[in-house]
Amino acid sequence: MIETFEKWYNSLTEAQQKELLDHIFNRKIKSLNEGLFVGPIGKLEKGLFTGPVGSQSVCPTCGKPL
Repeated sequence: MIETFEKWYNSLTEAQQKELLDHIFNRKIKSLNEGLFVGPIGKLEKGLFTGPVGSQSVCPTCGKPL
């Protein structure tokens, strides 16, 4: 089944692939973000979690990023 899907998916244009993934993530998958930062899943961009990197400082006590 996976091989058949892969062949079909790879035969789609890039625009069709994006439209399909947007549909799946926005209509078929329930939010995976229950709890903190709850909200709709954003549009997929090239690379995961693209965006500015937070502070490089860490807490001297626990080592968590600030």
